[in-house]
Amino acid sequence: MARPNLGFRMEQRQQQQMLLLPRMLQSIEVLQLPHMELSSYLREAFEENEMLSLEETPGVPPPSPTRRGTLEDSQRHDEWLANQPAREATLAELIEAQLALVEAEGELLEWVRYLVGWLDEHGLLSVDDETLLAGARELGLAGEREILGPAIGLLQRLEPRGIGGRDVVEALLLQLNPDDEDYELLGCLVEQHLEDLARNKLPRVARAMGVELDELMRLLERLKELDPSPARGFATGASQPITPDVLIQPEGDGFEVRVEHAGLPALRIDAEMRKLTRDPEQTSGVKRYLREKLDRARWIVDAVEQRKTTLQRIAARTFHHQRAFLVDGPGHLIPLQMSHVAEELELSVSTVSRGVAGKYVQTPWGIFPLRHFFQTAAGGADTAARDDVREVVRGVIEAEDSAHPLSDDDVVEVLRERGIRLARRTVAKYRKELGIASSYRRRKFA
Repeated sequence: MARPNLGFRMEQRQQQQMLLLPRMLQSIEVLQLPHMELSSYLREAFEENEMLSLEETPGVPPPSPTRRGTLEDSQRHDEWLANQPAREATLAELIEAQLALVEAEGELLEWVRYLVGWLDEHGLLSVDDETLLAGARELGLAGEREILGPAIGLLQRLEPRGIGGRDVVEALLLQLNPDDEDYELLGCLVEQHLEDLARNKLPRVARAMGVELDELMRLLERLKELDPSPARGFATGASQPITPDVLIQPEGDGFEVRVEHAGLPALRIDAEMRKLTRDPEQTSGVKRYLREKLDRARWIVDAVEQRKTTLQRIAARTFHHQRAFLVDGPGHLIPLQMSHVAEELELSVSTVSRGVAGKYVQTPWGIFPLRHFFQTAAGGADTAARDDVREVVRGVIEAEDSAHPLSDDDVVEVLRERGIRLARRTVAKYRKELGIASSYRRRKFA
């Protein structure tokens, strides 16, 4: 008799695990989504689950509240989808639109479309001819070398200028206007002197070109108009504006910390659809299907609410410690570790990490990644946060004499005089993180 009983208990435990695991995964997934991704996630969930209703909230153009279940509801849902903002055109779509206006043989146009598939993220056609020809043969494209050259030439005449260049130099040259009075000088700079320009060896370049230093500086300003990555902005699509997940505002003698849900669509369980799960006229198969959908809908609704609660707790505790920043601004961060906040909130470190990941917070001093407020100590002082010390490094370099820029060793000495002790390699690391070139590349020539 013990065996059947034991088997029964094992079966119950297995069923509980199977029910619990998807719900936990749902909560984890929703917690780590930042505001904009959560907005997309909720709309996709609505499209996929008829047990959900969706209502837009202030912050986005508000269509009528949408609910499924009737023909009218379905039509409203389709209208809502049709009214969503159009996505940005891809590079391939932009090229296709231009090809529609080109008078050329269809065979040549097919080769151009084929070449578009070989463009890298910068818009360069960096693979060799043999690779391109081999791929064309596999696809059964007609023609060989006699059409490859004209196809590349046509691609390189399209917008944005520079696409299809075989390397950065050719991409830059393609962007030059032959009618420009500086065409020859700019072409000379691109073809012969890019390496010396990158090393800031401007006097050498000026002597080699037979021009004065002032004239070279003018040409360099013209050179900045060219883009070594002509497909910039197409590879990953248009950047989205940052939407803070947390807002912090002064309130009396303190600060209000709240999770921002404005602009997020509100998901709810559709009351009419829920009734169908208990409708005696529905078959058992239909009711089972609807109950599964209802469970998943509840998990999503609960996960969104749990995300809000967890993020609120993490943010409130974080800025309890970082109050000095809220009062006095950048430069007043204290070292703070996620493990410390996790222990205080009785959460796992992974939960805090997911809650912080990709989130932004709007403070009285501007918008910052929430991760910014978790800093390790730096500079030999327990109260000096790493990013604050890094900003001190930036300030020291910005105040230097550009004709005699500070070396990393010089910066170390200046910091030591201010009571901040850093190794030379740490200064070099911070400088690179800040996007600041080395001293010999920062030098400005009179």
